[in-house]
Amino acid sequence: MDENEELLVRDILREYNIIPDHIVPYGKVYRIYSRDKSYALKEMPAHQSVNFYNTFQILYTKGFHRFVPIYPTKNYQYGVMRNNKLYYLAPWIEGKQDEKTEYEKQMFRELARLHHVTAQQIKVDKEVIEEHYERLNLQWKKEMEVLDVWMQQAEQKWYMSPFEWEFVQYYNEYRKAYEYALKRLEDWKKKMLEEKKMRSVLVHGKLEPDHYLLDENGYGYFINFERSRIGSSFHDLLPYLSRALNTYPKQCEECIEWIYTYMRNNPLQETEKLLLKSYLAHPGFMFRLLEKYMTRTAANHERKMTTRIQKSYWRLKNTEYVISRMEQIDQQQKQAAEQNQSGGS
Repeated sequence: MDENEELLVRDILREYNIIPDHIVPYGKVYRIYSRDKSYALKEMPAHQSVNFYNTFQILYTKGFHRFVPIYPTKNYQYGVMRNNKLYYLAPWIEGKQDEKTEYEKQMFRELARLHHVTAQQIKVDKEVIEEHYERLNLQWKKEMEVLDVWMQQAEQKWYMSPFEWEFVQYYNEYRKAYEYALKRLEDWKKKMLEEKKMRSVLVHGKLEPDHYLLDENGYGYFINFERSRIGSSFHDLLPYLSRALNTYPKQCEECIEWIYTYMRNNPLQETEKLLLKSYLAHPGFMFRLLEKYMTRTAANHERKMTTRIQKSYWRLKNTEYVISRMEQIDQQQKQAAEQNQSGGS
């Protein structure tokens, strides 16, 4: 940390009547040691401040306190503006992690509670539902057409490149993924047109293990609400699952644990489950990879792109396993509910 940066931090801390003994930078966070206490000073773009403050107002109003609190300045402001950035101060929690699977299950339980306590049912006009469906349906079908053209062109060649050869092998499975995603999207539209309502929640916006801390007593706290907003629950669930599935080939049983741990604490409505499955199944990453391949800007382009298409296939199969397990579990639960109902009658 250079001298100017340290002077800036000390100037900000004066607004909190804090004289630091030691300042340690960690990316966009500064750990502040002062006497026998430890603080976290975080910076964020100024344009995010209004939404950031609104988030905490919602959390307090709804009685959700599983987040690291923010300290007010000596003038009772919850941040200090400098150089078009907002700096806010919070206690430093020396996060610890239990066994990884249990830790993430706890995080999903707390996420479910966050979504549950901030949930609101809102009416949705028929035109909005149809517009959303038509836009995605058109976009995804155009992507499928690109895959079809690629397939036709590759089959007409005497000698295919290594990338093209891999694509031809995987083509049918990618197309099936698109067809499944479109079918679930259509099911979502039909169900939404019947109900004409949806549930909005406070979305964390950047769910990841580093943004959920356990204190020495094992209590968990969310941090980093800078990208939080009002939206659908899948805006938190989908990115986390997608990152977990973008890896080597595996049957991601922990993904199933996360999903159903969440749903035991905040059951997803049928429309929410349909949309989650549709977005999760959508293999848009393959379409983006084809676009990237056509640019041919990187050194060793063919080798790198061939490696990436192999990895994209792993991701496709990992996702396929999770969705098939979700369908299986949902079917079992549906059958059990029907049996209970018939037994009761």
